[in-house]
Amino acid sequence: MRITFYFGGMDRIARFSFFVVIQMLDLNVCKSGRCKNLGVSKAKEYEYHIRPLGFLAMRCGACSATPPMLDNESFGLMRSHWLRQVGLSTGKLCPGCGAAAIKRFGQSSNGKPRFQCKVCQKTFSNRSSVMKGQEQLAKAILDALSCDQDGENLTQLAANKGVHFDRACEQLKRQAYQVIWQGERANYMASVRFTLPYKGNDNQLWGILTTDILSGRVLHISTTLVPFGLPEQGRYQPCVDAPPLELSSTDSAIELAHKQEQRFLLRQQFDRCDFGSATVRKQSQSHALPVLSAHAHFAVLNALGHGEEGGAHFLSHEVFLRGACITQFSEHVKRHQMALAYVVGETNGDIELSTIRKLGWWQNSWREFRDNAGKTKAYSVLCGNLALEPKEVRLKSAMNALRFIQREVEKLNLAAFTASRVESFAVEFAKRYNQALECC
Repeated sequence: MRITFYFGGMDRIARFSFFVVIQMLDLNVCKSGRCKNLGVSKAKEYEYHIRPLGFLAMRCGACSATPPMLDNESFGLMRSHWLRQVGLSTGKLCPGCGAAAIKRFGQSSNGKPRFQCKVCQKTFSNRSSVMKGQEQLAKAILDALSCDQDGENLTQLAANKGVHFDRACEQLKRQAYQVIWQGERANYMASVRFTLPYKGNDNQLWGILTTDILSGRVLHISTTLVPFGLPEQGRYQPCVDAPPLELSSTDSAIELAHKQEQRFLLRQQFDRCDFGSATVRKQSQSHALPVLSAHAHFAVLNALGHGEEGGAHFLSHEVFLRGACITQFSEHVKRHQMALAYVVGETNGDIELSTIRKLGWWQNSWREFRDNAGKTKAYSVLCGNLALEPKEVRLKSAMNALRFIQREVEKLNLAAFTASRVESFAVEFAKRYNQALECC
């Protein structure tokens, strides 16, 4: 692939563009934070298509890591889709190649600002979020989301409008993303995984939500649902997962982390999780593997410039979230500018260290803290700044946003709707959550 470099005042932008265009296309790279090959594509030490643990993997000869192999074709389709949405919604990226080197290029025939990519020369204009023909229906949906007590009016509106309701929901989702993505860049982030029911609670949407720890704003929310068919290797299918966790009300945070680490070891493959049935009736839709959705999610955050100056990223305790995050932010991690950490549990107020343990396959060091009320929080710094202040390491901002969205979904009985509609509503609620924060 041909890449144009710009020197002088443009050299910084050119380096960023090179990273976006090249580095994020290949997921089959080393994901070890201390290895020279972290994020490096096709390193000479790599060995592909091996099965040391029963599943298809690769080996990095430099550090002996053996991450599962992933489907680059599916990720490429997902990445292109997301970068196109970001580019056309915000003008921050080229919707073609994903580069951030953009300049103004006059205006379109209808008066919209036009942009040109300095890397691939593509010209484009920002897309209208809601088409004129859908404005009235879109407003009716927003009103129903605001005023309904049980979702009955929204359900009736969907029944009456059919496919037009779907189109309006998609445009409202686009509008919500446009607002969310225009926020200021963040360097301290928290990401949590979630599921939302659809089509009568028998199906689940798996997703990730990321917030700015300092402001609490939602930076991005995404699910496994994509508006196109994926190759079989990249599609989610219910699988034989490890047995559910056996939880006790007396479990501390570090005990929960230990149980989850043990559960990871019982999976047929580290990066495969089962979140239940996820059927779609349209051939134009599919559910991606959660691990691919995670890579796409963090690729969007990176493309939007979040974490550009380093900082920290705190993650729900899911093994492939670490792999996806460290891959998409590999340049930051290699420059020791970004710390990544798993976090389990929440505390309030003053906390004291209660225990330190090494857990799991990788024997990561975990530290547990307890507050005055007896609540516990445990975290493990996976790479980067090992001297993080314990109070700084938290998922609270992301959990607050997620609880808001889940409450709205439950209150309006949105589980009866299709996957695409539920996803649109969730993004709209994320936008509203941000707006509520601004009003405080």
